[in-house]
Amino acid sequence: MKSSLDINLPEALETYHEAIANTIKPYLKIDIKPNSTQWWQSKFGGLPYLPRTIDYPTNQEGEYLKFLAQLNFSEMPRLDNFPAQGILQFYIDSNDDMYGLDCDDQTNQDGFKIIYFDRIIENVNNLVTYFDFLEEDQDIYTPIQGEFNLSYTHYYAPININDAAFDRHFPNFKDDGLLDVYDTWYCQYFWIDEIVHQVGGYPNFVQDDPRCFNPEYEDYILLLQIDSDYGRHGEANDICWGDVGIGNFFIKPSKLKALDFSKVLYNWDCH
Repeated sequence: MKSSLDINLPEALETYHEAIANTIKPYLKIDIKPNSTQWWQSKFGGLPYLPRTIDYPTNQEGEYLKFLAQLNFSEMPRLDNFPAQGILQFYIDSNDDMYGLDCDDQTNQDGFKIIYFDRIIENVNNLVTYFDFLEEDQDIYTPIQGEFNLSYTHYYAPININDAAFDRHFPNFKDDGLLDVYDTWYCQYFWIDEIVHQVGGYPNFVQDDPRCFNPEYEDYILLLQIDSDYGRHGEANDICWGDVGIGNFFIKPSKLKALDFSKVLYNWDCH
């Protein structure tokens, strides 16, 4: 676990020690393992927790969305401003080669859905357990093949150079020629693993941070990041966004506090 007390900077960055330390945020690193799960457990892929009183989500054409992931907050270490309980679900459109992403309005949930359950029913008799209505060919356009259970570890890390807010924190880095120095140091100490699934903290991107292009999204924070993952420690994990990309979901802090997931910002990009 990294904290503001143990960042070991190269000499060129020492004058920025306090500024770098001030950007440090907590996050939950997610490790995944191919495995079947209970209906209410945190998971990537598989089938969702769904009370019988709730309709399975669809796109505007009435086609069923693809279940992507769910987070059971009661299974996770506490993270500031995030719920302590409940299940948060993520669905995307597997009938669309953009996975339901609306590039003109990335908060438009016509092609994806975020659903939050504040109370969890652990009586299987009150849950949907047969999903025969879902068509098998939906798997053609989905980043996740299979089912993975999740475990979480609490970490801290400072801002990375791909984040939209980086230039606001360090406006002189480009002029001082320190971008490469910072990036090399950051990768060495905080991106030991190339693949990073996470809740909270600073996101990563293959291309650009979408928050750069709209002032309305400037203060949005990372809700969930799912990286392309072809295997860690020899495991054959089959997760891939397009051409080895990264998927992110962001939320406005005030909306997260209010448990209002109607304006989540959805983004994925690839090479």
